Amino acid sequence: MLDDASPELDGDQVRIMVVEHRVRVIQATRPFVVCAAVVAVFTALLMVERLGMAAQLPAYLYFVVVGVPLATIDATTGKLPNRLTLPSYPILVIMLSAAEIASPNQGSTVRAATAGVLLVALFMVSALVRGVGLGDVKLAGVLGLVLGFRGWTTVYIGMLAAFALAAIFIVFSGFRPGSRERIPLGPFLVAGALIAVLL
Repeated sequence: MLDDASPELDGDQVRIMVVEHRVRVIQATRPFVVCAAVVAVFTALLMVERLGMAAQLPAYLYFVVVGVPLATIDATTGKLPNRLTLPSYPILVIMLSAAEIASPNQGSTVRAATAGVLLVALFMVSALVRGVGLGDVKLAGVLGLVLGFRGWTTVYIGMLAAFALAAIFIVFSGFRPGSRERIPLGPFLVAGALIAVLL
């Protein structure tokens, strides 16, 4: 119950407080945004160098453009927004299917979809035992498409690299597995996938 003597805020004061809060958020996240932009550009250049002008290149550049922001958002807020993750499913299926039609020997969309379903299932099981969040489950499907298109070896390397990076972070950050604090897994998943594709 509020104290009758508590001062009431009018509409202008509320708007000012909201604007001030947004300004503080922008100022706090600006270094991360700049860093993410640099990483995205550098990774895109590496992707072009690795894949050349292959038909699959647009799909992997799209993954860079979406994956790096997802990793940054998860690292700073602990969330993987659906507005970036969910549209990636149809977009990547279309782009990878077009790449397979243009160059059938470069990859398999069926294998990509199979890998996506498999990773979603595995991560869902982990989510049920509170190992990962639902945002990670949705991201896993995207990673399955990206990695599975290139082959099962790429899927294994991507997942192995992701969890190896997460383990290194746990060791050097002093994180306690028994604590309620949740590790943002998104950055490691995206990094592992990018490493696997670039190898």
